[in-house]
Amino acid sequence: METIVALATPAGNSGVAVIRMSGEKSKSILQKIIHEDIEFEPRKMYLKRVYFSGLEDTCLVVFFPHPNSYTGEDVVEIQSHGGYFIAQKIIDELIRLGATLADRGEFSKRAFINGKLSLDQAEGIMDLINAESEMQAKTGSSLMQGKLKNFITNYQNKLTEILAEIEAKLDYPEYEYTENETSNVLKTLQDIEANLNLLISESTTGIIIKNGIKVALIGSPNVGKSSLLNALSKSNKAIVTSIAGTTRDVIEAEYEYNGIIFRLYDTAGIHESQDEVEKIGIERAKQILNEADIVLKISDDKNLCTIKTPKPYINVINKSDIIDVDKIKKQFQDDTIFVSAKNNENIDKLKQLIFDKTIHGEINTNKLYLTNTRHIECVKQAKNYINNAITQFNSTSMDIISSEIKSAWLALGEVTGETNNETIIDKIFSKFCLGK
Repeated sequence: METIVALATPAGNSGVAVIRMSGEKSKSILQKIIHEDIEFEPRKMYLKRVYFSGLEDTCLVVFFPHPNSYTGEDVVEIQSHGGYFIAQKIIDELIRLGATLADRGEFSKRAFINGKLSLDQAEGIMDLINAESEMQAKTGSSLMQGKLKNFITNYQNKLTEILAEIEAKLDYPEYEYTENETSNVLKTLQDIEANLNLLISESTTGIIIKNGIKVALIGSPNVGKSSLLNALSKSNKAIVTSIAGTTRDVIEAEYEYNGIIFRLYDTAGIHESQDEVEKIGIERAKQILNEADIVLKISDDKNLCTIKTPKPYINVINKSDIIDVDKIKKQFQDDTIFVSAKNNENIDKLKQLIFDKTIHGEINTNKLYLTNTRHIECVKQAKNYINNAITQFNSTSMDIISSEIKSAWLALGEVTGETNNETIIDKIFSKFCLGK
């Protein structure tokens, strides 16, 4: 297998750039670029001169011998002074000396192939890298540390025990199951199905943790939608003027609350318009309204939002600092909150109300949540196969039951990559960045 190389830190100027190599030629290539034929003590940093393209740099170098490395192969890391030019020239020299530029995610793919990571753990690394909130970081870390892998392996082992027992009996057709043996097998299958069902039912929370909550801000022009978006996100993403129709396209912003990302979509005021550009913005506003998890129906004392939506919603009355609150209260019976985006009045209360309307039940930071659609589908398939086995348990032969259980075992194995095909594996690692 070729020795691969890539920049492991973001391209651009920085204090340090980390260049990573993996493969059997890693150590010999390192010896060539430092012009020293020395033996490296494993995992020890050395300060060395690195020579490349007629230039040289003082770098820290370290050698990780297989199998005690990230990829399970010989790995070398060179820490040079940060800067795109210097790092790229060092990589060019390493390639000239025998390395090959790595593909996206190839280091992690090799770690998976060499048994250093399961597929779900590799996906956890990507989730951790891309985390935007505390909960996203925690679930990514949990996945990377093998919490889901351990769960899956536990139930695969239980299914293996059942299969071994069934297969042993199938080898002796004259053997008849005792009532107690049959009852134990059925109970184990029912317990596994119940636990998989629980994991699936709680995956809704997992998807929210990973993707966040979509919040649509709708209402007539000039009621303060843009001001509210800025107040909620503590930013100046949206242009605010007293001119109606200032927002003609969807403006996006976000904020984190109780560890969850809330994605805000400030829409053009929904109303009849002859302006072609404004009409496009209004159509996009309607699309956002259909895609949102929750809707903020924003009004002021002159323009009450009467737009109907099947989605959960909150009536938000803006400009509470200048309007007659008691007069407007009489017109609303649903969830209503009075705010002043201009003065930040009740903005924190609105955030809590949005949270309460979208997050049902307490989020346990120590709990295992499925946050990946691929994992959810695999577990659903496994649950369906086990359900088939339970449903047919007393009405069909044990070889058919065995077939359903095997299918469930294989479906669970797709989560960790134990039974995945090469196409799925390549697709997952192609989403990684270079150098990871």
